Amino acid sequence: MKEEQAKKHIYLIMGYSGLLLIGLAVFRNLSVEKDHVEYGFLTFGSLFLIVYFKFADDKIGATKKEKAFYRIGLVGGLWLIAFYTN
Repeated sequence: MKEEQAKKHIYLIMGYSGLLLIGLAVFRNLSVEKDHVEYGFLTFGSLFLIVYFKFADDKIGATKKEKAFYRIGLVGGLWLIAFYTN
């Protein structure tokens, strides 16, 4: 049972870390390029990715508490980095 929990947390950490890195790349790209079409692609791509992550979180059996913890960490990390890079 502990091994399943550990795997679940590893997958959650890896998935949300990947989203954090993609978010950083998006912020970096948007600050350099300033392309309106790219804004649309990145916005919809990010939304679709978030919908997929909600689905994947449910499939691996993450509890609401676990999902909230990782999502708050993701948003907090993105907010801090966006705040300090501007």
